[in-house]
Amino acid sequence: MSYNHAFQDDFYTSCTNEEESKLMVLKDKHALCEDLKYILSVPDLCDVTFLVGQEQYPVHGLRAILASRSRIFYLMILAKEKEIKIQDSQKKIGFMKKLKQIRKLLISKPSHKTLKSLPTKLTISVEEYEVSVFERLLRYIHCGVVSVDVFTVVGLLNAAENFELECLKNACWEFAVSCIRPDLVHDLIASANEYSTSKLTNQLLKEIQEISFNQPELLYYTPRSRSCSTLDLTDNRRNSKTTNGFLMRTVL
Repeated sequence: MSYNHAFQDDFYTSCTNEEESKLMVLKDKHALCEDLKYILSVPDLCDVTFLVGQEQYPVHGLRAILASRSRIFYLMILAKEKEIKIQDSQKKIGFMKKLKQIRKLLISKPSHKTLKSLPTKLTISVEEYEVSVFERLLRYIHCGVVSVDVFTVVGLLNAAENFELECLKNACWEFAVSCIRPDLVHDLIASANEYSTSKLTNQLLKEIQEISFNQPELLYYTPRSRSCSTLDLTDNRRNSKTTNGFLMRTVL
């Protein structure tokens, strides 16, 4: 009995002929993903902490994975390590001048000096993203899996662009366009206003504007607007304050 096509998601064999088949390759992606999720939830197992948003909320990750998956994260981590080394060197200058004997002892133990020169953990501030967006970004980078909704898709779209994650960017763009419908478009616009300075955000808002010209009901006949008249809704929109007033006026 041939098992070449059995459990296709878990393993496969190198040959289709049962008599010649002598190799099995096991693929246990689910277990690996779950293990990485667990690591991300335990700060002591991670070696880099990002302080995210204005509230500086800590989000943890692994330098090796971040650097290997994103060139921008790699450069960010290298820059932070260099900054820490320079700061440590400057702090030690006065101390070394006063205690030359201790300096000689430190130099005589190069292995310890090497270990001390490399920070075991890094802390990097990232203020331009919402916490929920950045957490999902790191989960995608570490596990290759991410859940995206209308409230986070614009943030993830811009984060994927900034960190050069082409696959995630393309997927988020397609999902964002699919959210241009009466029950989701207002939440999509509100989310987009959080990233109004981005080129991709402006492209998305233009996409909404173009679709709304052909489908006027898109922006008016929503659950949010049914409780009030069209006139009241229009007046409220005109008086509303957004981070991208011009685009909101042209769309609405």
